[in-house]
Amino acid sequence: MNTEIMLEALSALKRPTDAHTLSLAAHLSPEDGFNALNDLVALGRCVLTKHYKYAPLKMMEVVLCKARVLPNAPAFGIPVDGGDDYYLDMVEEIPMDGDLIHVRPIKSDRPRGTVVKVVKRAHTVITGSLFVDEPEPISRRRGKKHSHPGRFKPVPLAFALTNDRKLPARIEVEGDFSSAENGDLCLFEISKYPKKGSHMKVRIQRVIGLSDDISARLSALPAQNGIEEGFTEAAANEAALLPAEPTSADIGARRSLTHLTTFTIDGADAQDFDDAVSLEKTQDGYVLGVHIADVSHYVRPSSALDADARARGTSVYLPGRTIPMLPEALSNNLCSLKPNVNRLTLTLLMTISGTEVLKYELFPSVIRSRARLTYDEVNALFQEEENAVPAELHETLREMNALAKQLTQKREKRGAIELELPEPQFELAPDGTAEDVSARERGDAHRLIEEFMLLANETVAAHASRLQLPFPYRVHEAPDAEKLASLETLLVALGKPKKLGGAPSPSKLQEVLNLFKNRPQSVIVSRTLLRSMSKARYLDKPLGHYGLAARDYCHFTSPIRRYPDLLAHRMLKLSLEGRMNEEAEKRWGEKMAELTREASECEERAAVCERDGDALLCASYLKKHIGEVFTGTVTYLGKRGAFVVLPNTAEGRIPPQLMDDFYSMDEEHTFMMGAHTHRMIHLGDRIRVAVYEVDAASGEVEFAMADERKKRKYGKTRDFS
Repeated sequence: MNTEIMLEALSALKRPTDAHTLSLAAHLSPEDGFNALNDLVALGRCVLTKHYKYAPLKMMEVVLCKARVLPNAPAFGIPVDGGDDYYLDMVEEIPMDGDLIHVRPIKSDRPRGTVVKVVKRAHTVITGSLFVDEPEPISRRRGKKHSHPGRFKPVPLAFALTNDRKLPARIEVEGDFSSAENGDLCLFEISKYPKKGSHMKVRIQRVIGLSDDISARLSALPAQNGIEEGFTEAAANEAALLPAEPTSADIGARRSLTHLTTFTIDGADAQDFDDAVSLEKTQDGYVLGVHIADVSHYVRPSSALDADARARGTSVYLPGRTIPMLPEALSNNLCSLKPNVNRLTLTLLMTISGTEVLKYELFPSVIRSRARLTYDEVNALFQEEENAVPAELHETLREMNALAKQLTQKREKRGAIELELPEPQFELAPDGTAEDVSARERGDAHRLIEEFMLLANETVAAHASRLQLPFPYRVHEAPDAEKLASLETLLVALGKPKKLGGAPSPSKLQEVLNLFKNRPQSVIVSRTLLRSMSKARYLDKPLGHYGLAARDYCHFTSPIRRYPDLLAHRMLKLSLEGRMNEEAEKRWGEKMAELTREASECEERAAVCERDGDALLCASYLKKHIGEVFTGTVTYLGKRGAFVVLPNTAEGRIPPQLMDDFYSMDEEHTFMMGAHTHRMIHLGDRIRVAVYEVDAASGEVEFAMADERKKRKYGKTRDFS
């Protein structure tokens, strides 16, 4: 990749150098060298001096960091490449949370640094409620200052009131705000970033809706996280020109598998079916077919559809609504593997004996799904309950279930980690609020599809690695030994002490999870383990997947909703068609590092958006149950109180003033003790709480401790246990 080549050339410098000289040193053309240098400057990986010369960060004595900033609190710089966090001193530019910054370290007893430059802003827009301050008219008397007596009406001031803890609570709105009314929820464009001596200012970009409307709050989340809802005009035009069904020419150019019994299994509310499965019994085992929608046939590189999909990175799923990665003409129709219609797919046929894949075939195909099944229907079949699954599929599904269970046992034996982190499931009221919240149940049908997709992803990743294709791998590195110390501390507090060592195997961590399986403490153990582990991400190198205990892994099975899967299909098809020549390998190899980095960032912002959406809906549910008593599990203890999660996944905080005593904390934050009652509250304890206050706008919930003897004070009991 040109940027990596240029980084090597920069690292050999002894003084800042111009672009032409650097291009010659890196053996790149002047154009390629200049573009590579500009890319590195934009990424913050090198510095452009005031004399238009380039230098590596080390030469300029700066470190690339991500800013962690909260109002009225110290700011920190988190080094992108690892290392101790820097306590930040501000000079002129003041970073906001998430900004990419250059920090110059200062000699000090603790890691400290000065902000040199904000390389890239994390936010260009914010959301908040408009508050217009109408000052009282001022009476003026004739005098030296005022020659015209009378009542003078000062110009009204407008502010954006935000719920984001990382932003100031009140931000001045400048420009015209007559298009909005007091209390409207608005999308604000940042017009002036904060500097020393001046505050941030914003302008109204558009009105989203009323502040107390849950639908408006959900609509604000994508914009707040930089996610575009609508498609560009060019992408919409390209989608409109696509055929409604695959053409006969496209079908004729592929291997036909319409004779196979294929079907999809998805959630009842799903619209985009991007994976179908089939199973044929053989003398020695099975031929398992995983058939994935061939989105790459319609979404070509450098097209407007591709640009929009790349910018989104993934579909975003909010309660009651979806922001698709691709227009509905593709995601819900042309690429969706609907029953009884021909669809273009990329098929992986795996010949399996026991649980071993003896051989496999990967090729473009056309299938005709026999049925659109739901998880609930298939689970009912497995439990021998009444169901709507066609009779001719019963035997195949039972054989699939048996195979999936064998594959699960194989993964467990090799040490794959299974975290118990329930997801919320909502029943929505007509006004968009949550009528009910429950933890989503996962049955054998879910595990069946999960196991088959995991096997397909591993097989494809191993195939790409063996051929050394430029490829978007899904990687997960081993956890940090220091971060695992918090898990060891928790295990001591929960009465299950266990030494994990510096580099525990995945199986050792799974043993820890098994100690708390099906117990209330499983949530807190899973969360603590998750925080101690590295985040899974996309990378152009096959580093393996620690959590799955897999040597090679990728995402291949969901190209309708994930851009890396679409990229994987492109690379595989170039190889299958014999077009992955030296030129293509070089071109895609240069792009893949940037594409995988972008995909990881898009995934993270989508996860934040979805998490905030779930919190808003949980809050809207609990707002209807103020005063009612629930039983939950203590998941965190700190200065701000005790955090409690309910079995239906809703969470809240018991602030110190709503506790039944004055509590002091131990050094490890694993328990607290009441000063008068000597009551001890440990992490993992099940306690009764009453819903005290709910801020439906921010999703924050406050609980009060509910004593059995005082339950009438807080209302009727509602116990999920």
